Amino acid sequence: MRFVSGRSRLPSNLADLSQRFQIMKVDRVPNGLPTAQTCFFQLRLPPYTTQEIMAERLRYSITNCRSIDMDNYMLARNTDLGPISDDEDY
Repeated sequence: MRFVSGRSRLPSNLADLSQRFQIMKVDRVPNGLPTAQTCFFQLRLPPYTTQEIMAERLRYSITNCRSIDMDNYMLARNTDLGPISDDEDY
């Protein structure tokens, strides 16, 4: 659930679910990892040669997804840079 919505569980009342879950086919490299757009409740799947490969890639992505929308990347990036001043030139 978290992989496609950013939430760990569904709302208790389905009427509170503002968007419909969508599975989108994307034109990418075959057998790649799926992606998700949490803002739009979308699971984006590249083409797969077998259902077994698709299932394995989905399980891998769901199991190893630790953050959404690059949250951890930006946190680590900002931490590595230290405090940023408006006076610094980049």
